[in-house]
Amino acid sequence: MTSIDELLVKAVNRSTILDEYRPYLHQRWNGGCHDTARLHHDITALGFTGSIQTVRRYLRSLTPSTPAPAPRPAPRPRRIVRWIMTNPGNLTDEDTLTLKEIRAGCPELDAVTDHVRDFAEMMRDLRGEQLPDWMERVEQDPLPALHSLVNGLRRDQGAVIAGLSTPWSSGQIEGQNTRVKFIKRAGYGRANFDLLRKRILHRT
Repeated sequence: MTSIDELLVKAVNRSTILDEYRPYLHQRWNGGCHDTARLHHDITALGFTGSIQTVRRYLRSLTPSTPAPAPRPAPRPRRIVRWIMTNPGNLTDEDTLTLKEIRAGCPELDAVTDHVRDFAEMMRDLRGEQLPDWMERVEQDPLPALHSLVNGLRRDQGAVIAGLSTPWSSGQIEGQNTRVKFIKRAGYGRANFDLLRKRILHRT
């Protein structure tokens, strides 16, 4: 963004379920059709699922010579993060293309995507021995947030490598902790240790 005004986009410019039908509405509006009910009926036949009030609110902002709407804004950051965190093979063709265009326009985001996917592959394939090389590659890019992650990994690097190299995890322990907390909450915090012990052993 070049200014705060670009960053603080007005609500009317945000993505809505009507976006895909705006060009059609503008074409019909500029062609002389100003009947809200008719226009709502027409776009409903095209797949629109919103109410007539949504169409009416949008048409109020139009004038007889309103130009066609500009291309929809860039996807929200959370959606881009989801695309980056998803296995590329599980993305739709449209999402893959959109992410490719975004990466082409932002070298930093392009680098982040590569690092995230490399780490995911390392974790999935249990290749923890690759962690030091991965951390060195991350530090070569101007990515402060990932540098902070790398610093945290270095503090317990041996354990992290072990966690990325073996099929074992603390899942069983965490599961048992969750079970004990559930039993404790079921007693509304009034159960003492002896009662909790009996209930836990009884359910084992």
